[in-house]
Amino acid sequence: MNLCRYLFLFFSFISIIFSQPENRFSPFDWVQYRQAGKVNSISFSERYAYLGTELGGLQRFNILSNRFEESITRAQGLKSNTIKAVHRASNGVLWVATPMGIEYSLSEEGDWRFISRDILQLPFGAVIYRIGESEQDIWLETSTLVYRLDPITGVVTGVMSNPDVSVLWSSGLISFQTDLSSLLFDYSILDGWLTDFRSLFSPNGKQMKVTTIAKNRMNDVWLGTEDGTFFIGDNTMKTFSPYIFSLANNDIQDIEGKYPFWIGGRLSEYTSGVSYFDSDRNIYDQYIFNENINMDRLSIYSIINLKDEIWFGGEDAILVYNIKKDFWRTYNINIGTDKSWINSFINIDDQIWLATNNGLIILNKDDKSQLDNELVDYFYNNSIYELKMTNDHIFIASEAGLFIFDKQINKIYDLKSFGYKSKDFIFPSDHFNYTAITENNDNLYFANQSGIISFNLINRQWSNVVEPSIYGSLEVKSIVLNKENIFIATVNGLTQYDMINNSLEIFNYKFIGDINDMYIKGKKIWLGTSEGLISFQYK
Repeated sequence: MNLCRYLFLFFSFISIIFSQPENRFSPFDWVQYRQAGKVNSISFSERYAYLGTELGGLQRFNILSNRFEESITRAQGLKSNTIKAVHRASNGVLWVATPMGIEYSLSEEGDWRFISRDILQLPFGAVIYRIGESEQDIWLETSTLVYRLDPITGVVTGVMSNPDVSVLWSSGLISFQTDLSSLLFDYSILDGWLTDFRSLFSPNGKQMKVTTIAKNRMNDVWLGTEDGTFFIGDNTMKTFSPYIFSLANNDIQDIEGKYPFWIGGRLSEYTSGVSYFDSDRNIYDQYIFNENINMDRLSIYSIINLKDEIWFGGEDAILVYNIKKDFWRTYNINIGTDKSWINSFINIDDQIWLATNNGLIILNKDDKSQLDNELVDYFYNNSIYELKMTNDHIFIASEAGLFIFDKQINKIYDLKSFGYKSKDFIFPSDHFNYTAITENNDNLYFANQSGIISFNLINRQWSNVVEPSIYGSLEVKSIVLNKENIFIATVNGLTQYDMINNSLEIFNYKFIGDINDMYIKGKKIWLGTSEGLISFQYK
């Protein structure tokens, strides 16, 4: 075996070690849902169409069931969620090109082997935009050269200006405007889409460029576009049907609902908006800023579902979506002199209470006007992280501490003056900066850097739940519970702590990013993170 092959096997071994979070996980125990970005490449197997996207990894569309399945992303071990090219070879090996190099999987799911740009000897700035195969080799095409690879080891066996054999290529990114008239003249495009035979137009009138064109073995035409939408051509019915598997942004700040979810996040350099997400029913509705009347471009930090309306809390404003009328409206909110954002909402009768980084705001539910209240003055210029309403009490987690407002007698309490304490209860050493609240059965849980405590709603007794050493005494972003398991999101990732068996696990994989919100449903925990929406099957 020559030196090149030895080196390749060594680097392949290293890549296998880091190919998935841990070997004890199945390939899709962790799943990352992201904004797709443009479709760069399409390839086919007997079961799947694989779509390489700019932001959302490798999407898998099941041709047999006509639905999406879990995407392949960094959660499955890929080095990047930017897929420049994809090719499913005839021997069953799945190949992808990212800005970092080439990766391939024998299982078409996990255990990704990585070959870096340096090993491939790609020139600086060279991009692989097509992958194909001949009878004996795998081929990579860049803007200037093609590279021939051994199909088993991935070792480069030749570099040339053009292939010296016939190559079957999967589709690549179109680098120039294409005349689509020969493809679309005899076809109708469904769901309100139109074409001028050079580009496509969405139902709201936005012009959309076609970014890649592919044909499967049945000679059906597939079109990928710049926003992640792709179209399947039906040769019999002469129609193109649109599909999309994409969130409206990747930096997720809030998850609202018991599933399906409303999802909002921070603005980015890409097109942004809010999402309605239900993977079980294959619903991925996007509401893009500036493409809907009265829907201003805002970073979204909080969401509340009021049945007829959905409220989205942003910076110095709220977006309100009327579900029945399918109508958006933006309301500016006077929160403070500095830039302010809304961390949390609660609904109290005909009022909506807003927790902001500059204090408390109370709005009339119908006309959205601001209301005066003694509590507004009490918390002026203090950061309020979260609000929780139970019966006649409102729990307020803030930088000044944990407070409880009794609506019946119009009185506010601090932690030390409310409820009952057992003899073994110890107040957290830091009485300030309570940043997270969650409810489980008859208990409320409150977290700061000095510990997690609980309040029983039946006997009104406080208890110590989690010592701060369990999560490194770090700032807590979010907490959720399922029976004996408490999940704690900090700046260091996700801590899962079994309160009965006193055991813990820490998950701080890079693909998770910063966790901003969490929700548990069944055997899965859903994470709203800076890297997208992530599900983890923890049971």
